[in-house]
Amino acid sequence: MPTRKEVEEYKKRMERILMAIENSTLSDEWKEKLTNEYLEKWKTAHETLLGLGVPLEDEGDEETK
Repeated sequence: MPTRKEVEEYKKRMERILMAIENSTLSDEWKEKLTNEYLEKWKTAHETLLGLGVPLEDEGDEETK
């Protein structure tokens, strides 16, 4: 089972990837495709970790929902 520190590191890594996509020179079509792909990975990881009792976000953290 991942530790809280590992979960936080994963969260930060996903945020950096999403920001890099947003700030890239890729076409809007590719940005949307990649963003959706990473958001789906985020959702899957979040749901899995919630099942293990290790949330990826705090209850009040609306930014990542």
